[in-house]
Amino acid sequence: MQKVYGLKTYTKSGNMRAPAMDTYLTWIVDAWKSLPTELILKSFKGCALTTLLNGEEDHLLHCFKPNGEVPDGLEELKKTREERAMDELENLVEEVDLAQDEYGDEDSDESLISN
Repeated sequence: MQKVYGLKTYTKSGNMRAPAMDTYLTWIVDAWKSLPTELILKSFKGCALTTLLNGEEDHLLHCFKPNGEVPDGLEELKKTREERAMDELENLVEEVDLAQDEYGDEDSDESLISN
């Protein structure tokens, strides 16, 4: 038997048995430890797992790169964000209008100017 990340054992017919679970876990831990932290951080950003929600890091997404799966996706994402922002603004204006209606005309801008 040879030791390479654990003992290799064989069946009676000569087939190598799968390593124990702790051996697999050691391989995973060793692999993660061997990667530079910067590479891991960039990878998480490239997959949009840790990008800023305001869109400042959208250019880091791998799928939007020129050779990515969705090369026009960045423009589509920007367009969608702008549309959603406009919808949110319209909803806020509508909420303000409804709130003013609840208080009547005495709280309107016109009543403040005429007094």
